[in-house]
Amino acid sequence: MKNKIFIPQLNSLRFFAAIAIVIFHFGRWSHPFANSSYSLSFNLAVSFFFVLSGFIMATVYNNLKTFSFKETYNFYLKRFARIIPLYVLALILTIFFIDEDFTLKEFFLNLFFLQAWSPEHALSLNFPGWSLSVEMFFYLLFPFVFSFITKRKELFRFTFVFWFLSNLIVLIFYFLNYKIEFIKYYPLFHLNEFLIGIWAGITYLNGINKKAFLLFLGSLIFLFFYLPLISDYNIIHHDGLLAPVFAILILGTSKIKSIILSSKPLVKLGNASYGIYILQSPIYLIIYKLYNNFNIFDPLGEEGRFYIYLIILILISYLSSITFEKWMKRVFLKKETN
Repeated sequence: MKNKIFIPQLNSLRFFAAIAIVIFHFGRWSHPFANSSYSLSFNLAVSFFFVLSGFIMATVYNNLKTFSFKETYNFYLKRFARIIPLYVLALILTIFFIDEDFTLKEFFLNLFFLQAWSPEHALSLNFPGWSLSVEMFFYLLFPFVFSFITKRKELFRFTFVFWFLSNLIVLIFYFLNYKIEFIKYYPLFHLNEFLIGIWAGITYLNGINKKAFLLFLGSLIFLFFYLPLISDYNIIHHDGLLAPVFAILILGTSKIKSIILSSKPLVKLGNASYGIYILQSPIYLIIYKLYNNFNIFDPLGEEGRFYIYLIILILISYLSSITFEKWMKRVFLKKETN
């Protein structure tokens, strides 16, 4: 079955979210992000991605609301084709260029998307990969969870009760000073974000046209005023506390008509967002080694180093999206059943 639903505005949001995460990791010391209370919250874009993932799964793979082994097989094939090739390439590049020692255990945890299940190793090797460990858990669950959740009459209540209880548990662990790595990275604490996204996807399919602009504008205004206030409480927001707001933003964006967000350049950059995210660390290692080897690290200055790196990262990710990722997708999908 050919997937028909494509929302260009959301593709553009994916690009901005990926750039926000790169800025959080590597650009917080460059103008205009230095000393900005906003940039300290940019890592919450990972939470946005988890919600968006649930939304996309629910809208694109709506056929899985009735469980089918054939459709489940095809779903896994498409998701693996999208995620695994570039993930493995990024892992290989990281191993080749990283200066730090790593263990065989860390390598295998990363290779099989298990690092987030061992939170003390979540950031080992290609550290942004921890969220792909969580995503893979979502993908494995989706065909079973989706067919279950869509049959519930009280879908809204079920989803938000789960979200509330999940975040309550996180708050309890936080105030008990439990391990920060466990609180931030353990996959089960992020499941509520994915379920909120699924709820948003089902809501989208049921229609929200009249409220779209208000949803979009209201969520943006809330985030504009709220994000600068939470830099000291970032951890308790890391597991989906803002998931309902991100879901509202996604719903609003999906239904509004925006010339900017629907523009071809931004949509194409959105296609490169996965590359921007998963390649950010290995490309950083490579570029900064070149800076040092050519003795231009200091002359370029903080801003110069970061923005050159960012442009190269975007360019490589875009080229990857139209070459390597497409080729690998064709290889995987030859096995798709009809």
